[in-house]
Amino acid sequence: MLWGDRWWISGLPEPLPFGPLSRAAEVLLGHFSQHGKPPRLRLIYQPMFLVSVPVQCPNGNRDVLQLALQDEHPPLANPHAAWGFEPVFGGGNATLLHYENEPFLFSLVAILRHGGVAVEGAWPLSTVLNLIPEDWPDTGALAVAAVASDQALVFRHTPLGAREVNIASGDETDTVAQAAIQQAAARKDTALYVVALGEAAQRLVSRAQGQDQFPVLGWEDLVRAARTLSMTQPNQLLPAIERFDFGRLATGVTVVALLTAGVVGVQLVRSTVAASEFGAQEIGRSNELRSEIESLRINEDEIQSMRSQLSEPAAKYPAAAELLGAITRQLPTQVVLTRIQADQDGFTLSGGLSSAGLNEPDWRAWCEGLRSGKWHLTLPAPMPTAAFILRGVWQ
Repeated sequence: MLWGDRWWISGLPEPLPFGPLSRAAEVLLGHFSQHGKPPRLRLIYQPMFLVSVPVQCPNGNRDVLQLALQDEHPPLANPHAAWGFEPVFGGGNATLLHYENEPFLFSLVAILRHGGVAVEGAWPLSTVLNLIPEDWPDTGALAVAAVASDQALVFRHTPLGAREVNIASGDETDTVAQAAIQQAAARKDTALYVVALGEAAQRLVSRAQGQDQFPVLGWEDLVRAARTLSMTQPNQLLPAIERFDFGRLATGVTVVALLTAGVVGVQLVRSTVAASEFGAQEIGRSNELRSEIESLRINEDEIQSMRSQLSEPAAKYPAAAELLGAITRQLPTQVVLTRIQADQDGFTLSGGLSSAGLNEPDWRAWCEGLRSGKWHLTLPAPMPTAAFILRGVWQ
């Protein structure tokens, strides 16, 4: 966990300070070089400039929320800034939006990857705190406070269903943490949990506890909750295109299809590895690739499961099955398809470029392969320089 100016690491009794944020990756890799390097890790990410704010929004995917909220929250329009949101629910279409005010996560992940450590996912601390209770309270309302030396973060799920986050640091930590704990403890309709990290946090919690009894948890409870995080939930701060090193992996396509009541929903994940030739100067990089390849091998069972899900509905919807086959043929290695959405009327393909080098003939060859008697593209397909969208309708 990166929280403020420190790393919390499983197996390490005390947090590891790194000072300026620019040294965060260096310090973490230095620790791993001495104590063993994990091939991949999950990251709880809570720098001082990560904002978590409740918003009203349409009930849609990342693209929909980005268009709806980027004027009010400009970092959503910055391709270098990480952001995510909690699943949208409630009659008011409310969510908790997370974003960086200063881009840093993507560069951190790239440096760690170059050092041989693949980050499979990154989530805000508040997302993890939401999963601390193993049994959700009957009222649906809870408050979970994480407290460390000079830092506190309180996540609340109110009785009315609103989600909110309160963050404090420095001199405000004790005041904010004690007030949040005492207010939640005084409510009969709210379950209270406190995660105390370190001796100073334990003393603060003891002062706030008084006569009220509530669970006081620790680092291992955070780890347990982090293990249950979903890679596909929108609170994941690393989009699929950022979780793989496309500069060194030539990607293919894995498809998950959900077809019910004549509606097709397809989520595309690109995750196969093509071999590359190494010259003598590349031998030193082979060890870095091993961990990433192993990570992809671990996903093999999931990939096979996804493919088996496709076989049955494909027989019922041959046009959709043919579209999926056409998409995978002649797909340039620089092109990343991040989403396919389809219904009884047509479909939309969304994606972008993972690296430079796409040429016009390869792009045109792929687009020509998308032509079929069972559908046609309704939008022209100029060669993209970044993100692109293609739309089609069934014949």
